[in-house]
Amino acid sequence: MNKLKWWQKTNVYQVYPKSFLDTTGSGTGDIPGVTEKLDYLKTLGVGAIWLTPVYPSPMVDNGYDIADFKGIDPSYGSMADMEKLIAEGKKRDIRIVMDLVYNHSSDKHPWFIDSASSRDSEHSDWYIWRDAKPDGSAPTNWRSIFGGSAWTWCEARQQYYLHTFAEAQPDLNWENPKVREALYEAANFWLDKGVGGFRIDAIVYIKKPAEFVDGEPDSEDGMVNIHTMIAGTPGILDFLHEFKAKVFAGHDIFTVAEANGVSPEQLPQWVGKDGVFDMLFEFSHMNLEFPKGEIWSQATGYTEEIIPKLKEVIAASQRATAHNGWYPIFFENHDQMRCVRHYFPDEAPKGPAAKAMASILLTLRGTPFVSGAGLWQCGLGFHRGL
Repeated sequence: MNKLKWWQKTNVYQVYPKSFLDTTGSGTGDIPGVTEKLDYLKTLGVGAIWLTPVYPSPMVDNGYDIADFKGIDPSYGSMADMEKLIAEGKKRDIRIVMDLVYNHSSDKHPWFIDSASSRDSEHSDWYIWRDAKPDGSAPTNWRSIFGGSAWTWCEARQQYYLHTFAEAQPDLNWENPKVREALYEAANFWLDKGVGGFRIDAIVYIKKPAEFVDGEPDSEDGMVNIHTMIAGTPGILDFLHEFKAKVFAGHDIFTVAEANGVSPEQLPQWVGKDGVFDMLFEFSHMNLEFPKGEIWSQATGYTEEIIPKLKEVIAASQRATAHNGWYPIFFENHDQMRCVRHYFPDEAPKGPAAKAMASILLTLRGTPFVSGAGLWQCGLGFHRGL
């Protein structure tokens, strides 16, 4: 049996810096606040901290709209504060894991500002641009994950740009090798700073179809969820193997990708000896109430059928990674409702419910990921935007 790596023998704690600890009186948590609590986190058995984005951002999507992939937002502190957090973490055997948001940037990123200025600019094709239909409407009937059209009109270019998420989060054009190289360079920048790994956001959306066509409407608005149209487009693994070779390979880190829509049967293509990542956040156990493939933004919570289904899909994921790959165990994060609400009726006692979920979390094969004010605080985690 192969010797377990460090990240297979520890707990990962997701820290949402904005609400963690404010050391300046600004009303917003900051990086020094995380550093101040490292000793406490060590007592909880934490060996890695997944830090949600602390990059410069207009905060349209709580930092997941990034205006500089190699900077620190002043509201969180300075680059020196970040370097101190990494160094102090290492002294305590706690690795700092950065969140890479590489499907899109902020519309305030210099790349997009330049791209939107002209069809002939330096960064003209760094994003996804398309002409309007003959009647002037959006190129396709795709609905963004945050609702409304996934296309927004740009007056300067007289074209629409694509955004899988918010209008302020234009999708990057991964078909352009210059875009990929710039993103790899940014990731290597953080490796040079000494980070212990990466959580990669929304990775299933980076590859777009060769042709953009309307989909079968899935609602009365006449639109189709963009997830249905672009998630896991064939060829995506070619990009990701390049990513692995240019960034991950040869480093003592772990990588865990958010990959909504990847099934347990597909896991061997994504993780393990022939895959790309060390672990994969797949959502088969988070989307149990959505048999037609709807996603987290439509979550409604507990249903009577959810617990039997939970056992079934967790068992499938465990089997899929039993001999090849490793599994990240999680039941909530910044995008998901609290697990005691998701898997239990409202009248269920929160304490026993949280203990039940924690027992599963900490005894399955895999690395436990605990979110913010997590399971040991009765499952009263947080949800992005609340």
